[in-house]
Amino acid sequence: MSESKNIWNGYGLRGNPFNPDPLQVYGGALPIEESFIGREEEFKQITKHIHSNNTSRILIYGNIGIGKTTFANYVRFESQNDYFTPLGELGVQYDWTPQDFMFNTVQYVYSTIERNESIREKFNPDILQELKVLFGSERGIQTGIGANAFGFGITSTKGKQFAPQPTNPHALKLLFQEVLDEIQHIGYKGTIIHYNNLELIQDKGENQLISIMNGIRDFLQVEGAHFLFVSETSFFELFHQIPRIEGIFKTPILLTAFTPQEIKKILEKRVSLLRISSDITPINPVDDETLEILYDLYEGNLRGILRSLDCAINNIESATPTQINPMILKYTLYHFSNNRFVTNLNATEKKVLNKILEKKETTNKNLCEAFGMLPQNVAPILTNLRDIGAIRLARTEAQKRFYSPSQEALWLKLNPTLNTPLNPFFKKK
Repeated sequence: MSESKNIWNGYGLRGNPFNPDPLQVYGGALPIEESFIGREEEFKQITKHIHSNNTSRILIYGNIGIGKTTFANYVRFESQNDYFTPLGELGVQYDWTPQDFMFNTVQYVYSTIERNESIREKFNPDILQELKVLFGSERGIQTGIGANAFGFGITSTKGKQFAPQPTNPHALKLLFQEVLDEIQHIGYKGTIIHYNNLELIQDKGENQLISIMNGIRDFLQVEGAHFLFVSETSFFELFHQIPRIEGIFKTPILLTAFTPQEIKKILEKRVSLLRISSDITPINPVDDETLEILYDLYEGNLRGILRSLDCAINNIESATPTQINPMILKYTLYHFSNNRFVTNLNATEKKVLNKILEKKETTNKNLCEAFGMLPQNVAPILTNLRDIGAIRLARTEAQKRFYSPSQEALWLKLNPTLNTPLNPFFKKK
């Protein structure tokens, strides 16, 4: 931590302008209200959906790393005076059932109520006690609450007894509605709930996704809740195959990549916000040509650009603050990726990885045709490349699985020419 702090102090900055993590609704070194740039039309569209309805379901989708989570967080930040919203986004897990989805949603809302004193003091104490029994300090203890209302199968209301996690979808929906009504009763117009990682569900197959979404359909129609679902484009493609779900959603909102000018403006804004003081003129950590190289490599993917710059600057061996230029970028990132992936692969695995790097997406079948190999021989190679983080599952289409290079593996495409002197800045491992 101290080493990282000293690096940025040398640039005249308080912190890392290349932090690839999403901007947060509450807190963070970069305040979201000042750091957020662009997306004006999308913001108008989504806030109109929320403010014009008592309940809504909105899908925000786009390619990985283009700022979807930050956008949803900005929507929540700008709405927080009128709408209750939990502290963070709720990350969906790949093995969730419909009951898990509902249970974790209610718990997610409760955790913020319990931690916010001003809200907690206004909240109906009986409802708060019910939530404590299920999720809080009294979890698992039944204290005089009529459990039959929630389908627990407990009839006595005297003394203390064990209250298991509810699995009755109808009971969870009723409890959630009760909580949402109370949130409106204490002065909010409604509740905004933000889910991330929807694509993790589809990783287990289309049937799993369809089963979960159909299982939570009624739960998603409770009054007073606005659900923001953030996912990659691949989830949106499967979304159309679930007409019972697609029909209750508003028009999906597609987020596209930022323009080169917007990327430059975002970084300039971050450097300005993180400057140590108004008396200090900070050093710009990256030049414009380097940004152009990364923009082309990642096709505007903001997270990929930020992660690349963060890695490059943390691998510079220099006693003084050094601006990242194309030469430094290529050597630091290429050697980092080469050491991480290529040095541990056999000849066939290297060929497969190179073939995947040539294309945005490819399948097992494509690779079999390219190398004259059997599917059962290609499959373990793909598994190994996924395990070491060199490739990722981009999307599924029926029985086809499309693979693409990971953000770090793309650095192999920055391979410097052989006649260029060795990079004096690269940290030797």
